[in-house]
Amino acid sequence: MTTRRYPAVTITAAIFVIAGAGCTGTNDSRPEAAGSMDERAAGSRADTVELTSDTLHAYERGLKKEIEAVRAARQRSGTATTAQERGQAIQASFEDATIPQGAAAAGLPVEEYRALRETVNGIFRTLDFQGQINGPLSMDLSRADAATKERLARDPFADLSSASAAALRAQRDRLVPVWIEYVTLTAVAG
Repeated sequence: MTTRRYPAVTITAAIFVIAGAGCTGTNDSRPEAAGSMDERAAGSRADTVELTSDTLHAYERGLKKEIEAVRAARQRSGTATTAQERGQAIQASFEDATIPQGAAAAGLPVEEYRALRETVNGIFRTLDFQGQINGPLSMDLSRADAATKERLARDPFADLSSASAAALRAQRDRLVPVWIEYVTLTAVAG
């Protein structure tokens, strides 16, 4: 019997790739780590942008392009003939690869698009956890820390200017389905 030895770094890297493949915020019984939502929300609040009809249309174009990019990457992964091709295709579906494509479709610099995306996604994520939209995310609040529970009790629009909140509320019905499609495709592995 032959024993193969694999470097620990390779195995560790493979675990990180697998772990990063959209395992947060699913409808299964695994609760999301409470701290991770806090960290994302804190980052999105620090990068909050002014939301207008134009920026929200840019968000929609960008997220639709990201959806196309993820689907194309998954198709390439399914038809890949080598492990390297498959790995490259899978990596092409990660946010690091799709956000620049979304930014280009939105007509915004990458960091501006990223801030817009995180602001809107953070609000929709909170609305979903609160049960105010019928999205794919759920959370076991009995396992959430006090800060997460407090934030989920707040109005998710509270950190926006009144004009930004009004703009997002006015376009919410059009944007939420696009967000749900993206989350279902990436986090829920649809």
